[in-house]
Amino acid sequence: MRACIILFIVLLAGCSERVIDAPIIEKEEIEIIKHSEPVNVEVPYKDQHTESGWELTFQDEFDLEKISTSKWNKLNIGYKEHGRLHHYLPERVTSSSGILKLSVTDSPYQSYPYRSGAVTTQGLHEQLYGKFEVRAKFPKGQGLFPAIWLLPADHSSFPEIDIVEMLGQLPNELWHVAHIENGNRAFHLNEQIDGSEWHTYALDWSQDELVFYIDDEVTFRTSNISNTKMYLLMNVTVGGTWVGDPNSTTEFPSYMEVDYVRIYQKNN
Repeated sequence: MRACIILFIVLLAGCSERVIDAPIIEKEEIEIIKHSEPVNVEVPYKDQHTESGWELTFQDEFDLEKISTSKWNKLNIGYKEHGRLHHYLPERVTSSSGILKLSVTDSPYQSYPYRSGAVTTQGLHEQLYGKFEVRAKFPKGQGLFPAIWLLPADHSSFPEIDIVEMLGQLPNELWHVAHIENGNRAFHLNEQIDGSEWHTYALDWSQDELVFYIDDEVTFRTSNISNTKMYLLMNVTVGGTWVGDPNSTTEFPSYMEVDYVRIYQKNN
């Protein structure tokens, strides 16, 4: 009996020793373990502009199958001013395979012989000064008039800054126009650049100057004409006193395609 008691005491002492000798995790080690868990970190957007001091304020790469309603308004309105013949309809604005498409058809709508598409950032993104960059491909054809432009956020008609526009029957002529007021404008015509192919169009808008670019090359400079917030528009007009009406050579449907839109603010 005495031998059993001695054996029990020895075993109990061994168990106590194992408990005492168990490894102790220090507080610092616990912190290391906590921070070693995977953490989702948002990587800041970077490109040649952000690297040179610009901050991205608006971006759409059109990777979704639906147009973002938090970024774009799809217009639903008809125009007959200055001989125009189209009605903008939301159905004419689509997105697929990373491309925004504004389509133009010769299917009548109410009293309008053509349907077209247009989007704006009015009320969603309006900005004073900055860099506006769009990669786009324009439709060609008599009577089609695609454009990428800016209008004041206060709903005024002027000033108006046309980053780029093209008469469909003259795809090798691309226009930059700064409309100060009706009949008063500064403009530049770029020849031998085919607007029906993909190009990157940009505007640097500062307090002093407007600088226009095509494919990262400066194509026009003029004095600034606007000191109020503006919003972006992209559309295809059909008909009118300048571009003329479509004819039998105009192909339908036709499309204005946009790869991306990026807007920046100068980072001071």
